[in-house]
Amino acid sequence: MLKLFRTLLGIAGVVLVTMFALANRGPIEIDLLALPEKVTVPAYSLFLAGLLGGALLGGIAVWIGGWRNRREARLARRRLAMLEARERERLDAEAAERAEPRRAESGQRALAPAA
Repeated sequence: MLKLFRTLLGIAGVVLVTMFALANRGPIEIDLLALPEKVTVPAYSLFLAGLLGGALLGGIAVWIGGWRNRREARLARRRLAMLEARERERLDAEAAERAEPRRAESGQRALAPAA
């Protein structure tokens, strides 16, 4: 349901931006301090540039804000891998201990573990 709502909201946003762009095709002049002369652009391009800049800045802010969660997840993955390796070694050692008495009882010679 939430996915459908987001899709409908996205479609409505695209329609509104398209209507705005079609209604504001007139040229406007932009005078920036960094440029030696004025730049003439359609009004909607300035609006779309603002939307793009805001989306980029928002994305960067969210990415920077999530550093703690990513760090904790990375540490948890490392700890889990370490614990799994430790548990695997323990289980292998138990299996080897259980196999030793059986070999001795059956009269077979116990082999030294490979290095």
